[in-house]
Amino acid sequence: MTVSSHALRSFAMVTVCAASLSWLSAPLSVQAQSQSAKPVGKHFDQVVIVVMENEGTDQALADPYISSLSRRAAWFSRYYAITHPSFPNYLAIVAGTTFGLDSDHRPPPLKGATIADRLEEKNLTWKSYAEDYPGGCYLGSAAGAGRLIPTAAPTELYVRKHVPLLAFASIQNDPRRCGRVVSANQFMRDARAGKLPNYSFYTPNMFNDGHDTSLEASSTWLRGFIRSLDGTLAMHQRTLLVITWDEGGNRDNRVLTLLLGPVINPGKYGVMLTHYSLLRTIEENFGLSTVGAGDKRASPFPERLWR
Repeated sequence: MTVSSHALRSFAMVTVCAASLSWLSAPLSVQAQSQSAKPVGKHFDQVVIVVMENEGTDQALADPYISSLSRRAAWFSRYYAITHPSFPNYLAIVAGTTFGLDSDHRPPPLKGATIADRLEEKNLTWKSYAEDYPGGCYLGSAAGAGRLIPTAAPTELYVRKHVPLLAFASIQNDPRRCGRVVSANQFMRDARAGKLPNYSFYTPNMFNDGHDTSLEASSTWLRGFIRSLDGTLAMHQRTLLVITWDEGGNRDNRVLTLLLGPVINPGKYGVMLTHYSLLRTIEENFGLSTVGAGDKRASPFPERLWR
């Protein structure tokens, strides 16, 4: 019997909807545990940021899985990246500025403040999880070797430019802080145990984020990532999952940003926002001071999207 592509797409959409709804209906024992604990943040106690690569809003929503995911997410029709290429956008997300950079070339260690500084000022926790990261405070520009097909030349899977907190001298020069940049293998263990830090920055490798592959390939990875995360203790706590793209291929640099988890009201929101707005939202949620000029000027996410 041949299964039609339409049937397969329908099955995928049902699976996604069921997974998303399970985040909104935690077991009673877990709900009681969450309610008995004192909230850390105004709207969420943990945030997980996953950055994908090089797709504009319309391009990302053309993918059937991502389109179905958006129907269970809060998402923004006018959300913009800051600049081109990738690296300055990553810096904007964690530091509220691009430091005037306009390339992906590795600069000397940066000396500005980051969201990590602000979190530590309030005794809040953070980690940066990176796929194929060698560990040991590795500061090389790239590592790992993957092949799209067996006969292809090897491709570096890990790149430091996609792990923005490692660009800063205050983290590079402090073994304790640098030790909070870890292999992504640790992420699901922390999520299953309900021990994610207050702030997680998750970096897929160059195949999984779509940079060296395709939207279809990155969408397949994203489906697996969310399925694995669903059902962990972390997603039955006050956890916000943010899926965003670093920059768009379109001229206006409009990118898709999806918010998932039990703390949001799903729907499409038309307010104009940027990567700086994401940072400002996290700062306001945890009662932190702003980091850079960009987040200081930015509007946070609208209040009506929170449960």
